[in-house]
Amino acid sequence: MSDRQSSNSTGSVSFANTEISISRTARFWILLLFDIPSVICTLFVLCCILMDRKLRSSVKNHALVLLLILGLGNQLVDVPFYLNFIVHSSVVPANPSICILWWFTDIGMYNGEGILLAWTAFERHIIIFHDRWISTRKRRIIVHYLPLLFLILYIFIFYIYAFYGFPCENTYDYTLPYCNQSPCYLQDPIMAMFDLFTNITMPTLLEAFFSFSFLFRVVWQKYRSRLPMQWRKQRKITIQLMSLTALNLSVNCPLSILNIAHLCGLPSDIGLEALQYLVFFSYFIIFILPFICLATITSVFRNFRQKILRRRRDITRFTATVRPHHFGMSTMVQIK
Repeated sequence: MSDRQSSNSTGSVSFANTEISISRTARFWILLLFDIPSVICTLFVLCCILMDRKLRSSVKNHALVLLLILGLGNQLVDVPFYLNFIVHSSVVPANPSICILWWFTDIGMYNGEGILLAWTAFERHIIIFHDRWISTRKRRIIVHYLPLLFLILYIFIFYIYAFYGFPCENTYDYTLPYCNQSPCYLQDPIMAMFDLFTNITMPTLLEAFFSFSFLFRVVWQKYRSRLPMQWRKQRKITIQLMSLTALNLSVNCPLSILNIAHLCGLPSDIGLEALQYLVFFSYFIIFILPFICLATITSVFRNFRQKILRRRRDITRFTATVRPHHFGMSTMVQIK
């Protein structure tokens, strides 16, 4: 998704006129059949977290909520635009505002998720090993809420400026996916380099470093302390973080490597087919992420089950109180 534009920005790789060998019909059904369950899962997890006070107040869930919201932008805008392009073989309606909105969700929100994933990996160190940093409300505001607010503001301010405020003129080709796949700000060397390294490559490297160092610290602490209860508590958050990291790095790491290699002079035809497939499969990061969140937030299932059982008991109790045999003659007289 985002790295395909950074490839074009360097001027070394351009595959706007080519597509992967998977047919458009197959791509349509693959994206559609994965997008619908992913949207449902995202909405379900968001509802469970936001409606449950305990889950909503837990600091470890706040970054996940933001990740799911940004992913929802890709699921509800980026993917439908791509499906619409496949159906009509062109961008419909052929309007510059549609192209810019498509770029914003495809590039801005996707890169934003990578930035938030890097922060999530770092914050897990604080939650597990330095929990005293967030032990009071003032500390949580400084260490937890302000960084999240800064990252969200940075993501939206940077990409709103890049797409709507940067002094350049976009060119649109409505017969190509993503309206030519190259917003004009990526033709500027400084903006392109900044976007590639600051918003794509650096978050990917930081996420890998913080995630694997977190895993090492958890295993080392388990080895030294030998406390099974503590390990069981840390295991859930470790599995969640490593699952998110493995999902993201499996696509974005090779994408970043190929983009940097092309930027450094690798011929554009080398790795082109692999780059195209990685771009397509980057959609599956958006599709699978909410299911990882659902599977690793175990209290979601428990709370949802408790609410269903509570509702069933209320219905049963209400039904028992209004059964016909509970109405005696005196009750009927009063009714008359």
